[in-house]
Amino acid sequence: MEEYNVNCLNKALGLKRKVIGVRFLHFKAEYQELDIEEYGRKTSYCMMVQRAMAGEHFKADAEHFGCRCALEALGLDAEMECVESGERYYSIKLYESRAVAKAVTRDISRIKQRIYGIETGPLDLLEEADVVIFMVNAYQLMRVVEGYSYKYGIPKSLCMAGNQGVCADLTASPFEKNDLNFSVLCAGTRKMCGWTDDEMGVGIPVQQLTPLTEGILKTLNYIEYPDRKQKIRESLKEPGELGIIIDDNLHYGKEGKAYVNPQKYEQLKNGGGI
Repeated sequence: MEEYNVNCLNKALGLKRKVIGVRFLHFKAEYQELDIEEYGRKTSYCMMVQRAMAGEHFKADAEHFGCRCALEALGLDAEMECVESGERYYSIKLYESRAVAKAVTRDISRIKQRIYGIETGPLDLLEEADVVIFMVNAYQLMRVVEGYSYKYGIPKSLCMAGNQGVCADLTASPFEKNDLNFSVLCAGTRKMCGWTDDEMGVGIPVQQLTPLTEGILKTLNYIEYPDRKQKIRESLKEPGELGIIIDDNLHYGKEGKAYVNPQKYEQLKNGGGI
């Protein structure tokens, strides 16, 4: 259960949709023993993610997947023969040559081992998850990257091609690379799921959730301006809910003034401040 981290992300970032978890179920027996509702219809994986972000909690196996690319990306079925060569992407006119299509195919993440099914739903309803996914706008993504960089430095595992935005970019990539990835999504998921034009996705392996949340909170006072701080305050039930006190007097611009003022810099230097 990740109620605290979920609440902090919701309040600090102002998320509109639920933070969800995805758990990979490797064996049929494991799937059958999981006592939750089965998805019960055949559709795309990204529609499953959209429903999870609306509050549904369910399991699904290969029979519920209506998208071939998602089946392969998530390890629920073997790749078709035309995939590795790049022929599938080249044949639908997405790339200039077979060589480009092959290179893109090689770099798009796919889970290598076979998986029987998935469990997904709001993260605070799952007992355990492998990957965490949430939707953001550009400003919220900036804050995610700042929080990540506070802990880990610049993200180095980013990968996207404008295709397979949810299955490959937000699910397979964080799991396979064991690192954060974000995605501009793809035309298919934007059409089917009705994501707004400014929405993007973030996917992280579950063990990065706590450090990422901490990084977002640690940088909040030094990044956010008073108007945004006030909006965050208004969302809180109590001032210390996030584990920090939001302070309008703190900002990285103020912290850095001494270093662009030679006289102040010398005072700090001589006083042992640096």
